[in-house]
Amino acid sequence: MKYNDKEIVLPRNKNVMLPLIIFSNLFPLYGVINYNWTIFTVVYIYWIELLIISTFQLLKIMTAKGDSKATFFSKLSLAIKFFAFRTGIFFFYLLFIVVFLGFLASAKDDGGKSGMDMFGVIFFKGAFYKITILSFILYNVVEFFVLFILNDEYKKAKPEDNFQILDVHILVVHIVVVLGTFLYKGVSENLHWNHKNSMIACVGLFVVIKILADIARQSLSGDIPDEQNGKFI
Repeated sequence: MKYNDKEIVLPRNKNVMLPLIIFSNLFPLYGVINYNWTIFTVVYIYWIELLIISTFQLLKIMTAKGDSKATFFSKLSLAIKFFAFRTGIFFFYLLFIVVFLGFLASAKDDGGKSGMDMFGVIFFKGAFYKITILSFILYNVVEFFVLFILNDEYKKAKPEDNFQILDVHILVVHIVVVLGTFLYKGVSENLHWNHKNSMIACVGLFVVIKILADIARQSLSGDIPDEQNGKFI
């Protein structure tokens, strides 16, 4: 579509992401219902998703061409700093997940059996667990190529645009994890719900809030050139 001899990039490409957002976020809930996933299993897989997102942000830093002065080495330096900060934060977060959710919280669910299951989760044992991780990778691959590459966003984006140590998505996931964990402990200990019902309530909260956050993040992504804004009237 053209307007005044300028090609207009319609926001239709974002519609591709909506079913993928919903589809990929439903995997953990399905894992709880059909595979009896623990709270540690769900939180750990969200931690893996954050690593996947960070990896694609590294790719965006390296492929961004919006700054003509940015060289390969300047982008590489920025990417290394980004990786170092993010990795430090994430592994500190992993320590909390393993100690609090892995050893302390999950062990109460089944008399200690979860402690052994925890190591299976960490090393990605279980076919459906691997499928869930692959669904997160697929979502980020499609987002990278459809919204960033095919929409020519990489031509406008500057390397520092993706140098975000704590972006909104990460904060939302952290908040949801904390709220969901307390919800799980509350309904299981105070209302005496069994493990499966408590997990469904907890992960249901995860999924709903995270879907809304992912949709909001996509709606704010700039896939329409600035000079074309306001020309759809």
